[in-house]
Amino acid sequence: MRPQRVYGHLRPPTPEQLQEYAARHHITLSPGQAVELLPTVAGMLSVFDTIDELPEPVVPVVAATRDPGRAPTAEEDPYNAFIRFCDVRGAGEGPLAGVRVAVKDCIAVAGVPMTNGSRMQPRAVPAEDAVVVERLLTAGATIVGKANMEDMAMGGGEGSVYGAARNPVDPRYSGGGSSSGSAVAVAAGMADVALGADEAGSVRIPAAYCGLVGMKATHGLVPSYGLTYMDHTLDHIGPITTTVADNARVLQVIAGPDWRDAQWVRGDVEPDDYLSGIGDGVAGRTFAVVEEALAPIGCSPDVLTAFEQACAVLTAAGATIRRVSIPLWLSAWPIESAFLTFAIRAMLDSGGAGYGHLGRIDVAATATLAAQLRTSADDLAAVEKLMLMTGEHLRDAYLGTHYGKAQNLRLELRRQVERALDGNDLLLTPTTPTVAWELLEHPVGMVELVDRISGDSILNTCPLDLTGHPALTVPAGTGEHGLPVGLQLIGPRLGEARLYQAGAVVEAALGGTAG
Repeated sequence: MRPQRVYGHLRPPTPEQLQEYAARHHITLSPGQAVELLPTVAGMLSVFDTIDELPEPVVPVVAATRDPGRAPTAEEDPYNAFIRFCDVRGAGEGPLAGVRVAVKDCIAVAGVPMTNGSRMQPRAVPAEDAVVVERLLTAGATIVGKANMEDMAMGGGEGSVYGAARNPVDPRYSGGGSSSGSAVAVAAGMADVALGADEAGSVRIPAAYCGLVGMKATHGLVPSYGLTYMDHTLDHIGPITTTVADNARVLQVIAGPDWRDAQWVRGDVEPDDYLSGIGDGVAGRTFAVVEEALAPIGCSPDVLTAFEQACAVLTAAGATIRRVSIPLWLSAWPIESAFLTFAIRAMLDSGGAGYGHLGRIDVAATATLAAQLRTSADDLAAVEKLMLMTGEHLRDAYLGTHYGKAQNLRLELRRQVERALDGNDLLLTPTTPTVAWELLEHPVGMVELVDRISGDSILNTCPLDLTGHPALTVPAGTGEHGLPVGLQLIGPRLGEARLYQAGAVVEAALGGTAG
């Protein structure tokens, strides 16, 4: 029997604390009222005593050999692709048996420290695998390391506190962001497959810069549980590989619903057979080029030349290519930036769990992030700091109304993409408007870093994070300085199989450029 006590496990606030909490919400509470209310508040806390006393539901970790590893040396990792080497071996057999996987260091691997590319402390050590990691291990894969990434996934390729990952095609240039190390590890031959996370293009941009294949599937198709979330409506986890077939093989393993998932989507998201139709070609298919994604968005001449070459390949294979307009395409990044300015605050305020979803919450992970924000908020990524400050101003001065307008514009963009797909099998754009940019060789201050993050690499990728449509990047030749150019194929909801079919045609004609 529980022993009797005046108060439960949770200490009640003082009257002064009650007044402070009320003031934060513009509520007037006198000292006398605070004293009068204190016993009632203490009684309300008894509910949370019950929560503390109920056993925590535990998710068993997939049996695996788990060596948490160590940081690599410069000689072992010349392109700075990894934050940590590890050795986590799954089942002895399966569709991915023997496949070496690099996992972006914002995706949980149980027992292996996770940094999020940040210096924030205390360091997280997940007790649970992300769903995608669990599925990879069950399929026989081996996790060989946690891949370098931008600080808190906010950046374009040189913001990691561990230093920039360098493009193996030419180490003077960026490997893209924010999943920079994931793409670099595959391009350098240090991993066969990598997982990245994509909220504005962070799988497709690094893949395109490094001459690889990268998939951002339909929102909700790949479970996000175990990811350090940015926003549940934007979060996508996706594979980066050297070939289209390998990418389809990995998606086959990691796709499909899971009861833990925090992504909220309408309707079923059952996976398809992504491999069987890869050789079917595109004869009789109709594709449409998004007009706004070319010169209006600032595509360089070399990228446009490579894009036209890829379109010619599809035409020669029997496809018809049209033109289509998506008026809000050019405004996608302002819409997403406005949305994130409010969403990031809500995510941090909830300890990284987010609100309004029915997914499982890793309580230890939320406590760790809350501790990090208490002890090392000065080490937040530069863009996060700016978004928090800007968001507070917008809430105080303009009542936060811009969040609602951004969300409504996002829905209209989705409707416009749907209309563009009506009568067309796929949409086509360059993945990025330019090839990879040259890395700075001097320390970057906050202002300069933010200026470089606010570049053009995301302009053709972020629209699909907002709308949730699947998008695949495949190599489409080379541009300036011999650097890779990516072709982005965009499909209808759950149209990933179509993307792989078309991507395989381009791959067969133009080949990859990695390494």
